[in-house]
Amino acid sequence: AGAPPPPPPPAAPQPPLAEGEVAAAAVASESWHASPYELRCGEGAGSSQCYLPLDAASFSVRGREYFADGKKAPSARGASELLAVELFRAKSPVEAVGSRRSAPSHTLQQRTASPLASVFVVSLVIPAGSGGVLQLVLYFGVLAAAASGPAHQLLRAFTAPDTSDAWRNGRFKIIPGVEAGPWIVRKAVGNKSTPAILGKQLKQTFSSSPGVFEVAVDCNSSPAAGRIVSMVKSQARHLAVDLAFLIEPQSASELAERVLGCVRISHVSLANGLIPAYCGTEGEDE
Repeated sequence: AGAPPPPPPPAAPQPPLAEGEVAAAAVASESWHASPYELRCGEGAGSSQCYLPLDAASFSVRGREYFADGKKAPSARGASELLAVELFRAKSPVEAVGSRRSAPSHTLQQRTASPLASVFVVSLVIPAGSGGVLQLVLYFGVLAAAASGPAHQLLRAFTAPDTSDAWRNGRFKIIPGVEAGPWIVRKAVGNKSTPAILGKQLKQTFSSSPGVFEVAVDCNSSPAAGRIVSMVKSQARHLAVDLAFLIEPQSASELAERVLGCVRISHVSLANGLIPAYCGTEGEDE
C-alpha cells in the first residue's frame, strides 16, 4: 500500500471580531419570526408590493459649511439599517406600535450581524376611509458603529427623556421623492428636492420603551398634506416612493447633516385583500 496522503495545511487564522460583533454575529444566525403585518423586502427596482433599502447618498443634505456657503452634499452612510417594514389597516391608530410584544423591534438584532445601539421607529398614520387608518411602520436599527459625531449627538438629544416635544417637532425632517409614477404625483411630492420639518404641519407623538424610540406622524392633520396623501394613495400601486428621515442640524457645530434612515415603498397596492387588518390578538399588544 502507498503512503497515506499528507494532512491538509492548517487554515489561515481569521482576524478576531471587534468588540460587540461576536454576540451580534451569533444572534444573527438564530431563527426569528416575522410579524403577520410585514411587507417583504424586494429584490430589485421593478419589485412590487414590497419595500427596498436605499443608499443614503442618494439624498442631498446640509454640508459641513452649509451655514456659510449654503451647499448640500450626498449624505454619508445612513446612521441606521432598515430591517423591517409593517403595513396594516386598523380601526384607529395603534399607539407605541414598535413596543408591542410581537413588534419587529425585538428581533432586529437577529436580522443583522451589525451591532445595534438602539431601534428607531417611524409610524406613518394614513387615513383609510370609513374612520379607519393605514399604518406604515418603519423599523431602523441604529448602528453602534455610527455612535459618534454631530449627527449621533443630535439623535441622542432627540431621544433623551427630558427633551421637549417642541424641540423634536422643530427638528424631525423628511425628504420625499417619487422615483417612478405619474408626473402629477412627482410634482406634488417633489423629487428629493423639497425637505420638510414634519412637526410644522403635522401632529406628531413620541414614545419610548427600553432600547426603542418611536415617532408617530398623523399624515392627515394638515389639509395640504392630506391632499397629497390622498393623491399618493390613489396611485400607490404605480409608485415607487422614496423617503429619508433626518434630525435637522440648526447650528454650525451640528453639521454635517446625515440621513438617519431611508426607504423605498415600491408599487404597493392598497386593496383591502392585500393589506392585513390589525387584530390586536394572538400575542399582539393593543
